[in-house]
Amino acid sequence: IKLVRSNPRINEFEETFQESYLVYKKYQMVIHKDPPEKPSKKQFTRFLVDSPLEEEHKAGGFPEGYGSFYQQYWLDGKLVAVGVLDILPSCTSSVYLYYDPDFWFLSIGTYSALREIAFTSQLRKYGIEHYYMGFYIHSCPKMVNKGKYAGSYLLCPESYLWFPVPECTPKLDVNKYSRFAATETRDTNGTIELDNVLVLYLRQAMPYMIYKAVGENVCDQDEVLQYAKLVGQTCCERMLLYRS
Repeated sequence: IKLVRSNPRINEFEETFQESYLVYKKYQMVIHKDPPEKPSKKQFTRFLVDSPLEEEHKAGGFPEGYGSFYQQYWLDGKLVAVGVLDILPSCTSSVYLYYDPDFWFLSIGTYSALREIAFTSQLRKYGIEHYYMGFYIHSCPKMVNKGKYAGSYLLCPESYLWFPVPECTPKLDVNKYSRFAATETRDTNGTIELDNVLVLYLRQAMPYMIYKAVGENVCDQDEVLQYAKLVGQTCCERMLLYRS
């Protein structure tokens, strides 16, 4: 298993780019039934190579630095799978996995998840303690498999508190959208300070209070409030909502 930085694209990544792409194309066509023209190099690059994360290093941190990486799985000199990972100061995030369908019998999806969990455990000494598997869709068989790993949690979409997957699944069996926290639990992110919501306007980041003052005919308060309630106060003060 090799960890290779994918953005910026280092020499080792460039040397294996074509092989990585061909495995991806084969995977998309066989597993997801994509037509041959859909998984193009351009689409592959946009989807799994280009990244908004910048390479970053800090004293005492992960020696390879933070950012976007490929975890390549090689067998007898042949690339059989690639796990796309984002490594951040406090967590690793699984972005995507693709593999050569000829090796389906190896259960690479399960194996790669276990390897990524083990890898994250090795990074605890650098302050990286959490492993994120991405979205969980209860009605999707491939997504449901994420819940089989012991110690997995789901985020309540309303209270922003974490709950063990076994506590959540009975509710999701009844409703696709469900609040996991008890109804009396106070939503710590539910109190919205609209003026503090960050927006991107004319290529500048600013709080909504300033945007209202400098923008022309601003009448989107209800829309911005709905957005803020969906993401919570903490996130809406860290993310940028684009305004034109």
